[in-house]
Amino acid sequence: MGLARVAAAVFSSLLVAAFIAGWVVMIRRPARLEVAEDAIRYVSRNGRASSLSRQWGDELRFVQRLRGRIRTLGLTIVGTDTAITLGFFSRKAVKQACRAHGWRFDDQVSRQRGSGTPVK
Repeated sequence: MGLARVAAAVFSSLLVAAFIAGWVVMIRRPARLEVAEDAIRYVSRNGRASSLSRQWGDELRFVQRLRGRIRTLGLTIVGTDTAITLGFFSRKAVKQACRAHGWRFDDQVSRQRGSGTPVK
């Protein structure tokens, strides 16, 4: 019985340490969303960037992307297949920043699977 408690304490401690380490990494290297008049860029923590260009249109739509069993919030230009993942950014803050730079929103939310094919 004592061994089970020790194992549970060690497991719990490792779980808490992993959570704290992940939290520190997210704070030290945050993802960022860059909104400008000509493009919207999402730069992930590892430096990879994806973008939406105003040349493709200026009407945006939020999409829910399904990757495996995980749903993520994304942003796309209406009529294109390109979507950027928004990570932990709130829908309200993204909408406000985009509108401040002249982007418009189609207030419909569509559901997409994988890389952007609509789910029927």
